[in-house]
Amino acid sequence: MSKNRHYIYNICMIALLTAMMVLLKRTIAIETPYFKFSFASLPIVLAALLFGPIEGAVVGLLGEFIAQITGLYGLAPTTVLYVAPAAIRGVTVGLGALWCRRATGRRLESRPALCYTVCILGAVLTTAGNTLSIWLECLMYRTSFAAHLPFLPGRFFTGIATAVGITTVCIPLAFALRRSGAVKYID
Repeated sequence: MSKNRHYIYNICMIALLTAMMVLLKRTIAIETPYFKFSFASLPIVLAALLFGPIEGAVVGLLGEFIAQITGLYGLAPTTVLYVAPAAIRGVTVGLGALWCRRATGRRLESRPALCYTVCILGAVLTTAGNTLSIWLECLMYRTSFAAHLPFLPGRFFTGIATAVGITTVCIPLAFALRRSGAVKYID
């Protein structure tokens, strides 16, 4: 396989997973002022498991950016604050997958307990990144961060619950994609 074919394949897969993320964020989501539950992180986790941390981060960044600018908030001074944390999940899961592959010779999805642990860690770090974004936005606009504090435990709980659901879907999905040959150009 030529390098060009490999790069084109990766770009196409990143584009498909990014589109899937935006679609999932818009359609299958429960969002209130107090919590948010969606399957939008599924393509990020899938990209990280199948391709690695860079691809997972790119899907997160592009998907969240498109969702932000086409959503309620549009392009704003704080857009970058809320786009960046989406990459954290992709980097965390991707690095976990790389480590697992190098340390054990097995794929992360073939070690369910470790896969759940890495995905939950990614969710906690992403929620922490979003919380930091809220704090920075409060500093920028000189508003009170204290109003957000009562909702922090619920946000972390929802992030962990979402990670468990996403991981439960991603493990068999990653196996199926590899078995079907749909991801034949990757390691």
